Amino acid sequence: MTDYKFMARVNKNIQKHLEEKAMIELQTEALKEHRKIQIITSVIGAALILLTFMLETPH
Repeated sequence: MTDYKFMARVNKNIQKHLEEKAMIELQTEALKEHRKIQIITSVIGAALILLTFMLETPH
């Protein structure tokens, strides 16, 4: 009985560790995607500012 309880506890700890690792990996991927979106948004914003400046400047 003791061996079974020990193995069940080890299994539970391993499962918890794997779930935490999976959550960290998902959060890391989400942060990478968020950063990509921030960069794209910044580039689009800069392009719009440049376009506005070019349209307002007399030729």
